[in-house]
Amino acid sequence: MTLKIRRALLSVLTIADLAAVAGVILTWVARSRGLFGAVPAGAARTARWWTFWHPTGADEMTWVLAGLSFFAAFPLLAELVLRRRFGRSPSPEIFFLRVFLLTLPLQVSRLIVPPVLDGLLPAAVGLMAARIAWFGRFMGLAALLNVGLFSTDIPFRRSGPVLGMSVLASMAVAAMLPLDVTQPTGNLLYRSGAEIPLALVCVSMEFLAVLSLGGVALTQKNRRYSLLAGAMIPVVVGTDMASFLTRPLLVPGAALMVVGVLLFARETRKIYQWI
Repeated sequence: MTLKIRRALLSVLTIADLAAVAGVILTWVARSRGLFGAVPAGAARTARWWTFWHPTGADEMTWVLAGLSFFAAFPLLAELVLRRRFGRSPSPEIFFLRVFLLTLPLQVSRLIVPPVLDGLLPAAVGLMAARIAWFGRFMGLAALLNVGLFSTDIPFRRSGPVLGMSVLASMAVAAMLPLDVTQPTGNLLYRSGAEIPLALVCVSMEFLAVLSLGGVALTQKNRRYSLLAGAMIPVVVGTDMASFLTRPLLVPGAALMVVGVLLFARETRKIYQWI
């Protein structure tokens, strides 16, 4: 994958991020004018973390919108900084980190669910929004897995086919998820009939992403990659916590993500500058 193609891909994802930011801003404006309900109709329960559920509260939408605002704004700010600092860097670590971050705004598609529950849009649109959100989740984790893969001796120019397969695999999994149209949640997602398998897949991908970087550190005997693996831990843990957009995990999850990204970028810079 040439530098020009990588830049084009990141530019397309950045444009999608800008659209997500605009969608969140419009939703906050609509909420301030009383056009966006406090609790989505029919959402009786909210996932706190995978199989942990609690009744949907009156302030549920405040937490959801705060989480979606973070998922839209933080990747955009991070992309602006990383593009400035690593724009011409040959680092596959930073490239796949940027891809991971720019998949987070796909969670903003959840905002389509309330109009569906109000009968303004067909149910198929809501299911599609939920699948887009899951696609973003799987694609982001696949990008983190590729960090360790291309930190080895695999040439970075071969990242195109691997990234393409990651996109196809993520789309296939998201399309085949068994979603229950009668079970909308306070997280603005339709409840899946495969909660435990989904948890196992996501947690396993997060674990493997960290483990692969640890393997690179052992094979190359490079302490910097051990630190890079350590920096990825708050990224994956924070993502898993924040993705449910609910208390009490959203705030610490977002904080862990910010800290992890900063540490990851710092260690990558040291690896490629030999300092």
